[in-house]
Amino acid sequence: MEEQLYRSLYKLVGSLAHPRKKKIRFNDLIIVMVYLWSMLNDRPVCWACDVNNWGAWLIFELPSDSTMSRRLRTVSVQQLLERAMSAGSDLFGPAPLVKQIDSKPMYVGPYSKDRDAKHGRVAAGQLARGYRLHTLNHGRTVRFFTLAPMNEHDATIAPVLLDKLEGGGYAVVDNAYDSNDLHGRAAAANHQLVAPPCASNKGVRDLRYNRPERIRALDLLDSPLARRGSGGEFGRDLYNCRQRVESGYGTLTLLGLNYLPTWVLGPRRLALWGRGQDPDPSASPGKKQTTYEVDGKS
Repeated sequence: MEEQLYRSLYKLVGSLAHPRKKKIRFNDLIIVMVYLWSMLNDRPVCWACDVNNWGAWLIFELPSDSTMSRRLRTVSVQQLLERAMSAGSDLFGPAPLVKQIDSKPMYVGPYSKDRDAKHGRVAAGQLARGYRLHTLNHGRTVRFFTLAPMNEHDATIAPVLLDKLEGGGYAVVDNAYDSNDLHGRAAAANHQLVAPPCASNKGVRDLRYNRPERIRALDLLDSPLARRGSGGEFGRDLYNCRQRVESGYGTLTLLGLNYLPTWVLGPRRLALWGRGQDPDPSASPGKKQTTYEVDGKS
C-alpha cells in the first residue's frame, strides 16, 4: 500500500519540481521524496536515509541525514512542499460555500525537553502540554493550517486563517471566535462568521456594541423566534456543518496526528511532521502571537 501511494506521490511532486540552474548531487525532488517516505512509514528522517529501509524499486541515491536536515530548511524545498500540498488540496474541487475553522491539540510527554511546548487548556478542567493545530477546513479536508503553542487562544490565531478564506459564504466556528474583530475580519473576506454567542454577548443586539455581522450571527443561532418554533433552522443547519471538521480531525488522529513522536522536537520539526501526516491527495477527504509554519496547505 505504501509503495503504491509513494509512486503516486512521486508523479505528483515530480510534475511540480523546478529544475535547478546549477548541478547538485541531490535535487529538491529527491529531498522531498525521502522525507515523504519517512512520513508514510511513521519514522524519523534518518530512518529513510538507510537503503535497507527501502524496497528493491529505489531508483535514486539516498542523501545522508545531515544533508536532509540542511536541505529541508532551504526555501526551494519548502516551496516544493507547499506546491505539492496545494495541488493535492485542489484535487478536492473548488472552495465550498460553508467552511469550518477549529483547532486540535497535539500533546508532548510530561518529560519532553521541548522548550517551545507550553501548558494550556484542552477541555473544561483539563490541562496539557504541547501545541495546537489551527486549521481552515473545506468539509473534512484541511485547506490551510498554522501551528501555535497550547497556551495560545483560538481567537488570537483566528485572523491568520480568516485572511485565507476563498470566495464567499459562511465560516462556521465555536463560541471562542465570537468577537467584533473576528466578525469584521470574516466580513472583509466576504464571509459571514457563524459563531454561537459567548456568555457576555448572549442576546445583545445593540449596534453600539456589536457589528451588524455579529448581530446576524445572533439571528442565525440565537434567534428569539426559534424559541417560539419559528425560524432558526437555517442557522442550526449551518452550525451542524461543524461536525465535518471534527470528523476530519478523527481521520487525522487515525493517521497519527495525535501524540507527537519522540523525534519531533521544536516548531520547525513539528511543522514538517504535520505537513507529512496526510500526503495522499486522493484520500477521503494583546499577548505577542507566536505561530509556526503559517500558510501551510494540506
